[in-house]
Amino acid sequence: MSLDSITGNDLARSVKAGCIRLEHNRDKVDLLNVFPVPDGDTGTNMYLTLVAAAKEGEKNSHQNLGKVAKAISLGSLMGARGNSGVIMSQIFRGMAKVLESKKEANALDLALSLRAGSETAYKAVMKPVEGTILTVIREIAAMAEREAISGNDILGSLLAGVEEGLRVLEKTPTMLPILKEAGVVDAGGRGLLYFLEGFIDGLAHDKDIPLEDYKDKLAMPLIKKDEEARVELDFRYCTELLLKGSSLDEDDLKDHLAPLGDSMLVVGDESLLKVHIHSNHPGKVLETCLQFGTISDVKINNMAEEVHEQRNKWDAEQAKSQPRRKVGVVAVAAGDGIKKMLLSLGVDQVVEGGQTMNPSTEDLLKACEQADAAEIIILPNNANVIMTAEQAKHLSSKSLAIVPTRSVMQAINALIAYNDDGDLDEVAEAMQREIVNVSYGEVTYAVRDSKFNGLEIKEGDFIGLVNDKIAAQGDSAEKVVIALLSIMEAQDHELMTVFYGADTEEADALQLKARIMGQYPDSEIELHYGGQPHYNYLLSVE
Repeated sequence: MSLDSITGNDLARSVKAGCIRLEHNRDKVDLLNVFPVPDGDTGTNMYLTLVAAAKEGEKNSHQNLGKVAKAISLGSLMGARGNSGVIMSQIFRGMAKVLESKKEANALDLALSLRAGSETAYKAVMKPVEGTILTVIREIAAMAEREAISGNDILGSLLAGVEEGLRVLEKTPTMLPILKEAGVVDAGGRGLLYFLEGFIDGLAHDKDIPLEDYKDKLAMPLIKKDEEARVELDFRYCTELLLKGSSLDEDDLKDHLAPLGDSMLVVGDESLLKVHIHSNHPGKVLETCLQFGTISDVKINNMAEEVHEQRNKWDAEQAKSQPRRKVGVVAVAAGDGIKKMLLSLGVDQVVEGGQTMNPSTEDLLKACEQADAAEIIILPNNANVIMTAEQAKHLSSKSLAIVPTRSVMQAINALIAYNDDGDLDEVAEAMQREIVNVSYGEVTYAVRDSKFNGLEIKEGDFIGLVNDKIAAQGDSAEKVVIALLSIMEAQDHELMTVFYGADTEEADALQLKARIMGQYPDSEIELHYGGQPHYNYLLSVE
């Protein structure tokens, strides 16, 4: 179903939806803020400007489109904060000029209003710079206009505009050297796109619009500490105010303010002007404006303090963005006790799974991405999971190595050789060498009658496996453990480790330990609660 026209109520609702979308992401936009001053407030300033615009739109939502557009424009002007907020107000101002005479608007009307918004914003900036929000809105408007002329509806035209805007945003570091040096895209452009994504969502309301393709598409690397330390402010105070009067001359005021600072924006009409300037003498800015009329809504911010505060944020985010260690480990296992044991031995992520519940490739990939390490070793801990792990190796964005453990008992031994700061392949090889030093056994029960290796197995019998092959049977789990230890030649080993499962009582496990100690007095016996399902006992000798 196409959307061929919008009303004033549609516009008000969509501006509010765009404001909400930006609010959810303003911290991300703040972290991108390096131009014209790295004070980390672009997202916040745009959001507060949009709040004022959305409030006026909502108040007037019952009126026709032109009046709603004008109310939104005035609200954004009155509430505009910072460079980005003032530019945003000028985009709304240009849009209102096109829409003011309309009760409803079609795709071309809306696209032409965006073009007028872009042109108005460019005129408001004394020295327009490419690679900023100005570039992004211009290209969005141009694409939306082309799509509307070709017959696309409002949603299709705007979605094409957003897609083009994302492509342009990705190129902003090639247009503006400070962005390239910092390793970020333009903050204002990213904020605008968040707003438009929400705006389209608001228009679509109950329609099925594929916005997911456009969300969080770009990575946003942070400024490196040595680069951001070079920032020097020529002008310390961001000074903003509203100037009211009669027959206000925008150009005359600009001429008077120009010697006092930079990043100057003076926008509005003959009765109301919004003034924004970076200056070392905010008092002189106020005195100059008082010569033209009355002032209100004065805001003076010390940008040096804001830059310092933002540096602390960048440092914190940079620390979070750096992997905690070079090589991490993802292991597959089941049972609370076993999971705790693996985590205590250095495993980063434990994926729930094992026999009868093999994890998917997606499960392993997700765990690898969540692991706080640059490279990952996977311990499958089950023969049926090894191939899945190999699949993950080819699909992951991180470098992966597979240590083909077939049991959690092998994994525990392999972790002896784990080095989180070593070479990935060398660490994996060292861990794999440790596997041959352990023999492992498992005790479970038969689910059907069968014959194997001369054993007559009945449904419900306890069976024991050594290195994945059935080797013993009995009428109790304890008897099978004792039989397995004999088959595994436990008398020739110094250490035996036993994990008891979810269906085994602790008292029974302690009694089994005492029996093993009596039979192998020269060996060390470790008993742990594993909590694993299906297996009464897991054991190893080494």
